[in-house]
Amino acid sequence: MNTVIQKLLSIIMSAVMFLSAGPFTGGRSASEASAVANNEFALAGYELTLNILSESYDLQSHKTFDYMSKKNTAFVWPVASLIESAADAYRLFPGSLKLKRYYRDILTNGIDRYLVKDAVIAAPEKEYGGISYYNSSAGGKGDYYYDDNEWVCIQLLLGYSQLKNKDLLSSALRSLEFIWTGWDSALDGGIYWSSAYESKNACSNAPAAIAFLLAYQLTGNEEYLEKGRMIYDWMNSALRENDLFIDNIQVDSGAKNHWKGIYNQATMIYAGSLLYEITGEEEYYNLTAATVRATIPHMFTETQGEDGSAEIKMNSNPIFKAWCVGWLARSYEKFYTVDPERDGSPMEYMAAVLRQELLTKDEDGFYDPFFCSGAKDDENYTEILAQDGVASAFLCTAYYEALLKE
Repeated sequence: MNTVIQKLLSIIMSAVMFLSAGPFTGGRSASEASAVANNEFALAGYELTLNILSESYDLQSHKTFDYMSKKNTAFVWPVASLIESAADAYRLFPGSLKLKRYYRDILTNGIDRYLVKDAVIAAPEKEYGGISYYNSSAGGKGDYYYDDNEWVCIQLLLGYSQLKNKDLLSSALRSLEFIWTGWDSALDGGIYWSSAYESKNACSNAPAAIAFLLAYQLTGNEEYLEKGRMIYDWMNSALRENDLFIDNIQVDSGAKNHWKGIYNQATMIYAGSLLYEITGEEEYYNLTAATVRATIPHMFTETQGEDGSAEIKMNSNPIFKAWCVGWLARSYEKFYTVDPERDGSPMEYMAAVLRQELLTKDEDGFYDPFFCSGAKDDENYTEILAQDGVASAFLCTAYYEALLKE
């Protein structure tokens, strides 16, 4: 069978799968449904998300597996990343009953396997009792990490906004109580990374700001807004460097790790966008826009092809994991919604990379987790943190192209 026929059959089968899931119901207008249906990234992201879920999540045991088709239980961070992709897909396809079943189950039964209730938290400056949090391992054994809990909290809040399940909001607000136990006066503020209480990291502060700001939007509780603002301001004073954000600072020595991972930039873009959306204060827009601009050369390389056209490739070093690129697409999309200039160029960079990414689909339905950047890690090809990031990048870019840009 020649390549053209194979590709045609693949497109036909993809369309059948797409339509049979019933994703076009759920309140979308005919024009919106048509825009989503005709977007190449939407279809790719939807299919990939269902593929990941079917290979890595067991609806009977509610277990998540770190690597697809391998029955090893995942840590809570990959579980949160799986929920992220499901949430991104559900936002575009609220009529997909299969997707909704997965989304609801992993957001409740799946994540609750990591929940520790009524714990005592011995933070450096204060002991807290009656706290509930999500442990890194199912069953509550091992260390806890503040960023793990923040990724989960964000998804609980977004899940509440999409599914209208009040229990999700209650769980999220309890999680915020735990997250705040990581804040103290050392280094003039900031939230610790882990139960070792040794460093304060970008990854444990920017998503915390997002969680508190989303909680404010959903509840109107001014305390959440104030805490979100405090965390965001601390990030800018302690970890901002040339409009990007370094990784962490050690509490005892003050030593700084100057690596600028892309997910730390992405989450600060998202947090700054939320603050500008909530307050309308120009300072937050200016800070966030500067970081958006700084991420373009940090993340992308633009060259001129032989025909004179621009060729855009992704830089490998800031990626860390494909999951980070999913967050970059999500943050660019969020910034676009609050940007008075409606500058779509960051999303266009993302779309240019993803058009090449579409060509990397393998026979099992998975994609290059390093986005054609030249990096390679065969061992982690089927890690859910890898494929989830590809799915979210597709889905957030599709949301921009199909429902925001026009």
